[in-house]
Amino acid sequence: MISQVASNMKFGVVVVREFEEYNAQNLMPLVDTLQRLGCADENIVIKFVPTAHDVVIATQFMAEYTDVDGVIILAPQNRIMGTLSIMNGIVQLQIHWNMVVEIGGVECAENIVDMIVLQNEMDEEAVPVQSIS
Repeated sequence: MISQVASNMKFGVVVVREFEEYNAQNLMPLVDTLQRLGCADENIVIKFVPTAHDVVIATQFMAEYTDVDGVIILAPQNRIMGTLSIMNGIVQLQIHWNMVVEIGGVECAENIVDMIVLQNEMDEEAVPVQSIS
């Protein structure tokens, strides 16, 4: 039986066009895996950007203009994580928007679902903080 854990989740996928060969190997398997995990076609928002330099602003657009639960940046992990300025921007977005961002290929599907499940569980278990008046 295939798990439907992602049935109520929506994902943004930022595809970096400069990594054409990587995209050819990973985009459709990524989408297929998200669907196998229960995500509906209409809950996978795919946007293309020209270069790795554009992933930060595209991730910001996903956070600001869509209702995605998380973003997958489809690009070789070492090319994105090895660029300090890009990683700094991504980390800042994650903190500001409280949104999961994964970087890589098809392996990101299960990773992002696991992280969103964790986030949702922690949200449900959170103790309400009372304000001091």
